[in-house]
Amino acid sequence: YQFVTRSIEAWFDVRVAGALDAGLSLGRSTLDALVADLGGRARLAAERLQEGDTALRPLTLERLREQFAARDVSVVSATGQVLATAGGGVGTILPERPDATLLRQARGGGVASRIEGLDEEAMAAGGEAAAPIVRVLAPLASRGMALREDARFLMVTAPIPRTLAVNALAVQSAYSEYQQRALAHDSLRRMYIGTLTLAL
Repeated sequence: YQFVTRSIEAWFDVRVAGALDAGLSLGRSTLDALVADLGGRARLAAERLQEGDTALRPLTLERLREQFAARDVSVVSATGQVLATAGGGVGTILPERPDATLLRQARGGGVASRIEGLDEEAMAAGGEAAAPIVRVLAPLASRGMALREDARFLMVTAPIPRTLAVNALAVQSAYSEYQQRALAHDSLRRMYIGTLTLAL
């Protein structure tokens, strides 16, 4: 009984579980800090811009793109239509439109942000299009009492460093596997003890 119990307990190390928890928390905190920093800078840039011709000038958007070190910077309408853009990936004319959920969050809460493409399948595909990105929407400052339906948003799309994304996925995968084994811990012990008892 002691031999079986010790053997099973040896598979589950408290220090390993703690290290995986810490690694997962560190990866999440790093990504959250990256998203928060880009969101804050996009909000400040959107407040300096005003709805009108200035925000739609390619030179203005190109300067913002260089400041953000972003893949592209665009001005989109309340329906998600791209009105003006600077940058863009290889072989793309217009950036991908934000989905309805992100637009709804931007209309309701001011700044909306999301990490896209951070999964194993997308990373395995490779290429620039498969790289994980942070997409941020910030409402442009309005000169007057503009209607919500006519609101415009500054959209910033910035790449996530590939090394950070790969490491975050590796820790998440290892954590998931360890959690599955930990859930089976009690069942394994009962099964082995029951088998040993019957054999004896």
